[in-house]
Amino acid sequence: MYLEWERYKNFIIDMDGVIYRGQHPLPGSADFFRFLRERNSKIAFFSNNSTITKDQYVNKLKSMNIFATRDEIISSSSITAYYIAKEHPQSKVFCIGEEGIRDELQKSGIQIIDDSSNEKVDFVVVGMDRQFNFNKLTKAMRYVLRGAQLYGTNPDLTYPMEDGLIPGCGALLASIEACTDTKAKVLGKPRPESIQFLLEITGFSIEDTILIGDRLDTDIILAKQHNIFSILVLTGVHQGEDVKKTGIIPDMIVENLIELKKIMLMKGEA
Repeated sequence: MYLEWERYKNFIIDMDGVIYRGQHPLPGSADFFRFLRERNSKIAFFSNNSTITKDQYVNKLKSMNIFATRDEIISSSSITAYYIAKEHPQSKVFCIGEEGIRDELQKSGIQIIDDSSNEKVDFVVVGMDRQFNFNKLTKAMRYVLRGAQLYGTNPDLTYPMEDGLIPGCGALLASIEACTDTKAKVLGKPRPESIQFLLEITGFSIEDTILIGDRLDTDIILAKQHNIFSILVLTGVHQGEDVKKTGIIPDMIVENLIELKKIMLMKGEA
């Protein structure tokens, strides 16, 4: 397939399963981003992972020899905090999640209620939480049953680590939905709010943007819903056979970022 690579100035790139798995960079990541910087591409690092802050993302990428600024980091945490603060300022929130989502909520002026409190809360916000337990589930259930709205940072059922998949935010969220008979509002990929937020923040236009991800059910389907050119890399969650199973067809499939760079160079893009 011939592609005029020079027309694409903007790259929206997922991180987990594309750039790294856990703490380990995937082959060719640093070189690929040097290549994008050399061609003066604009980059948005776009992740559903709500566990770490923007500064931690920047430092993590730096440790892998990948340059990024805070403004280039778009996470499900920042999207969730933005919409809650915009639509319901000064809300009180019970948060299941790690430092990333808690930091974004607090910076947006949202008050986080400790899980030992019996205060009335407006929202139960759920992100990835590797310390999730029965006590947190019980608290969340009771708050929702007393009228709190249930929000999730993302729908990902699994999360890729060095040694394989672990349960993701979507799995935790499903347990709360089940015991409250409530459907959560989810704001990360592939929800339309996520790409609307990114386009608004970055100023990217759909016509000259490429989205690169490892998940068909979040990254690729989001791109397809908004007519953004999509590339599936096979270093994360989904593989080639999953395309047939899901019926979600990316515009391009590559083994990794090494192969993608080679393809771009073959098309005359240096």
